[in-house]
Amino acid sequence: MAVTRNHRVRRASAVKARRSMRSAATAAPTVERRLATRDALLDEAAAQFNARGISSVSVNDVARRVGLTRAAVYYYVADREDLVFQCYMRACQLLAGDLARAREEGADDLARVEAFVRRVLSPERPTAAVVSEIPYLSAPLRALVEEENRRNVEALRGFIVSGTRANAIRDCDAFVVAQAILGILNWVVLSPGWVEERDPRFMSRIANALVDLLESGLAAAPDAEVHCTIDVKSLAAQYPANMFDRESAAALKADQLLETASRLFNQRGLDGVSLDDIAAALGATKGAFYHYFSDKRELILRCYERSAALDEKFADVAESVGRNGLERGMIGLHLNVQAQIGGPSPLVPLIGFESLAPGPRKALQQRLTQLAQRFTRIGEEGIADGSNRRCDVEALALAGAGMFGWIPKWLPAEAVDRKWEIADQMVALYTHGLRRK
Repeated sequence: MAVTRNHRVRRASAVKARRSMRSAATAAPTVERRLATRDALLDEAAAQFNARGISSVSVNDVARRVGLTRAAVYYYVADREDLVFQCYMRACQLLAGDLARAREEGADDLARVEAFVRRVLSPERPTAAVVSEIPYLSAPLRALVEEENRRNVEALRGFIVSGTRANAIRDCDAFVVAQAILGILNWVVLSPGWVEERDPRFMSRIANALVDLLESGLAAAPDAEVHCTIDVKSLAAQYPANMFDRESAAALKADQLLETASRLFNQRGLDGVSLDDIAAALGATKGAFYHYFSDKRELILRCYERSAALDEKFADVAESVGRNGLERGMIGLHLNVQAQIGGPSPLVPLIGFESLAPGPRKALQQRLTQLAQRFTRIGEEGIADGSNRRCDVEALALAGAGMFGWIPKWLPAEAVDRKWEIADQMVALYTHGLRRK
């Protein structure tokens, strides 16, 4: 009797175990599918945020693109802010994974920095949002993203500090260099849309050029030095002192508004700044804004046009002052770095390029492409005159914009006194790379 009962108990237990195993086997693919769907949702959202900006992308837009119904998408995200938050956290986690694997792969710390660059720009890497509009998030979510971002910056900085101690990396400001590298990588992700780059090998080409730059720098001579003595403020728009002249006064006020708006957009992103924010920074009312611009869209366009004009002026000065190709290119870089630290704050290429109207967008694309081609030509002149070594100057001319374009995202306002020092550090990175000679 006892044997029969025990047998029945064991049999029931076995049946229950088999059912549990079948349940687990059928549940596993469901979990995997959910994870795959979530990743596809975040991939698409990241691509859309990078191209069109946060405010121009709705949760339902993204859901339709990945085949989710309106109801189903809310299984994965609560609202647009949650979607942005998840995209940003995923981007930070991907970067942390790249840093961790680079640590394992590199034979020394410079090799780890180079492995990190290759991983971030790998064509096989999942699409990641450029974490450039953190102020869009509410304070608790913003704090979480900022902490993850801080850890990544510190990890990259740690490679550079450790490499300097081990004599693999030359003496430099490790924090500035780490931010410069991250700025380049973020810009490279966005740049194809801005300069109409469609070559599928683009990312690999930039990665190769950057690794080569970190190893050897741009200069042909190891002891080459570039000194820029021009203060970028001297190149800002000049207006007659007669403020009783209406046209002159209006032009000055409009330029002040554009500079203030550009500075705030650079720091917080296009969606992180309202017209009220700009008016408050100027000590004016929002009504004063409408005296000069019809809406925020026109303001953004005018900021970009002002930026292109300033960039072209910097190139003019660099070409007229530099004695060879290396000097001309590095003076242009120095002026752009200064401009982001101590004014006049040209608006840098940001996420949301595709949200601009087609006509103005095309005109801006052409101006940016021409500017990149101009600095490519300067680099080629350096190879011809012997000041630059042979390298992919076209890729480096494009990538260099990320160094100064990322500055407003990390540099505190009180660091304006370090304008020359930081500009010198970034010029040295491009001139000499990182390897200790």
